Amino acid sequence: MSDRDRAEGPDPLELDGSQEFDDASSIEDDEEPRAHRARQRELEVEAASADLASDVELTDREAAANSAAEAARGPQRRDALRWALRAGAGLAAAGVATAAVLGAGALPEDAAVRAEPPTTLVQPAAPLQSRVCAGPAVRIGTADGQDALARAAIAQPQVAVGSLGGEVAEEALVAPDGSEASTAVDQRGESSTLSAAQSLDVGVDAARGFAASECAETSLDQWLVGGSTRTGRQSVLTIANASDVSASVDITVHGADGPVPSVGSSGVAVAPGAVETIDLAAIAPGVEDAVVHVASTGAPVAAHLQQTTTRGLARGGFDVIDPVQALTTAVLAGIAIEAPTGVETEPDHDDTVPVLRLLSPSGGAVTVELRSADGTVTTSEGTLEAGRVTDFPLEEIPLGDLVLRIESDAPVVAGARAVANDAAGLDLDWVAGGQPRSGASAIAVPAGPSPTLHVVSASDEAQEVVVDGERIALPAGGAIVRDVAPGTVDVEGADVVLAVAYRGDGLVGGFTASPQGPTAEGIRVVH
Repeated sequence: MSDRDRAEGPDPLELDGSQEFDDASSIEDDEEPRAHRARQRELEVEAASADLASDVELTDREAAANSAAEAARGPQRRDALRWALRAGAGLAAAGVATAAVLGAGALPEDAAVRAEPPTTLVQPAAPLQSRVCAGPAVRIGTADGQDALARAAIAQPQVAVGSLGGEVAEEALVAPDGSEASTAVDQRGESSTLSAAQSLDVGVDAARGFAASECAETSLDQWLVGGSTRTGRQSVLTIANASDVSASVDITVHGADGPVPSVGSSGVAVAPGAVETIDLAAIAPGVEDAVVHVASTGAPVAAHLQQTTTRGLARGGFDVIDPVQALTTAVLAGIAIEAPTGVETEPDHDDTVPVLRLLSPSGGAVTVELRSADGTVTTSEGTLEAGRVTDFPLEEIPLGDLVLRIESDAPVVAGARAVANDAAGLDLDWVAGGQPRSGASAIAVPAGPSPTLHVVSASDEAQEVVVDGERIALPAGGAIVRDVAPGTVDVEGADVVLAVAYRGDGLVGGFTASPQGPTAEGIRVVH
């Protein structure tokens, strides 16, 4: 039969009478299935539909096509097998790695191999560091109460800069009225920490006291631990923007009952190169124990809080509070503990005693270790409620310099109030929680009464620190105190917290030096 005849012939699979049922009658439910008897036509169709690949002789063209297809399928199967083997090897390696991690502690010490990836610390060719000072002491409002928004500078600061090299420059930042309101200190070309600090000696009819504060590194998020807006206490918040773009700032004041509802504290605009001054009582009046959160967008800022205390006509002290970060650890050094004089029992003098102030934004367990000047160590544990300020009176503490260590399950901010009280008058100082630093630094020491350097070890190992060329043994977790002169003091050590404290007749002040900023740390590259 020709190909044409075969093509025009009847379709062997076409339905015909052979596909009819043997018996079209219905099947009852209890009846067994009926067997089908194949008809002759069905047998012929089945024979014609046999497997052509095995029963039909192939042409040369068909054989070549099948060979090519088979050759193409071969690599695909091999590739699939190869990927499967790779996947199996990866799973096996993961299993070995997991077993190695879980069982590393069971291996002999000489059989355990630990490899550290090679890294390189890449320093920028000319790192730029910047610090912004608190500026002059400011009073908001006139003495007669006629202008509640009037801003007046009542004392000008003395600024000191510490640097191990590089190009250092200072720039004035201005208030909205055009007056100089702060100083920005920049250092370029030196990777060591830039240090800058200022001091204020205030002595006017409505305010008296001494304050030393660190010129802070700008940040998008910072906390100020201290201050009060109760009657007779004025807390002035200064926000400085040393960048070339505007900043929008949100201010939240926390008290013993949590965040204080306020109006006008969100979206505060701070122009480039400018300083905004805000009376904290205008957004959070009547807060006895304050902690202030400052968050900015658009540009980082530097915030400080000035507190002036007046009881009737009696001047009760002045201080500048430095910003801190919310972290799980903090060390407070150089807290002056003086003998009580009984004045703290008089009306409106309950804030003339030393206290530790803590706040945890999210709440959690906290441990406080107190190390007194005589070496006595006391540990206390407790729980902080989220967003609420807690004051712990520092009572029955041996006299002298106190060191506090704070550890918490969640980020926490800490500050401690020290008080000076004698015949010369009353003064206060809020000591900010500090973080460890390592390496060599030149710490700025602005002018003030009897400055001392406090070096506290945050390391578990004993070491030698170098202070102005003198090698001093520092035990693990220990502290040393050295008299220093105004200007700078060179310090070198590992994991140490540094603070500068001042004490005079009825005067107390100080600041904690910040650790090396991220702009000076460089980038660590893993090879």
